[in-house]
Amino acid sequence: MKQGFQHSLNQWYSTGSGRATLAQEKVLIESASQNLFGYFFVQLGVPSSEYLIASSRIKYKLLIDPFLEYESTEALKDPHCHLIRAELDYLPIGKEKADVVLLPHTLESAADAYYLLRQVDSMLVPEGHVIITGFNPYGCFIMRHRWFKRDRVFEQAKLETSQRIKEWLQVLGYDVQVQSYSSVTCFVQRPSQGGLITLVEWFERSLSGLGLQFGNVYCLVAKKRVDSPTLVGSKWHMPHWMAIPSRGAASATRANSELIRDNSKR
Repeated sequence: MKQGFQHSLNQWYSTGSGRATLAQEKVLIESASQNLFGYFFVQLGVPSSEYLIASSRIKYKLLIDPFLEYESTEALKDPHCHLIRAELDYLPIGKEKADVVLLPHTLESAADAYYLLRQVDSMLVPEGHVIITGFNPYGCFIMRHRWFKRDRVFEQAKLETSQRIKEWLQVLGYDVQVQSYSSVTCFVQRPSQGGLITLVEWFERSLSGLGLQFGNVYCLVAKKRVDSPTLVGSKWHMPHWMAIPSRGAASATRANSELIRDNSKR
């Protein structure tokens, strides 16, 4: 995991633009998790002191991060939330134990994002859910800070499009149920309701209606698909009438033909 990106992101979330972006992302996470149930909710990566899964109805929550600062997170107020410091390459979660897993910008800081997804797949129960948030590389605000302002946060991040993440999830056998974006704006903190800003945002919303997404943060919710069980057993076999329908049909035809010939001789 990239410690530099994690540390820079934590600091950036304390700025005005960072707080505004985090507030938009928190709305997406709350909307994605409000109808998900189970026993254990695991969050991999803690990019800020905000308690992102506080509104979840799942009782027991685990926050796992290799650089976790216990004294600076709001999760300490929840007696059912447990904070664990552990490397994300060696997760201390058993197979098929978690009902919901949240990855808030975790794939952007992972050394091997696909390998981390495979670990998440192993820890999820059948029909469990994974929630993934990340910065949209084509978000207007993100591009402005990444290419023009040369912000260290976005230069260190390994940004992937939501479409790429969806392809990885589909390969692992997941059904993507929700794909949402934060507000479409180049200016998270708008200094005024200027005519130019309003025109830019109207243009962005028009492109979003055509399927071109420019929201700053995306959120994906995917469900772990369970294949239908295969019948097994040493004595199990297909019924004869299903296994050889053509042979039975041919025998019946020959029998009818012989019966017709016998009747004609009489």
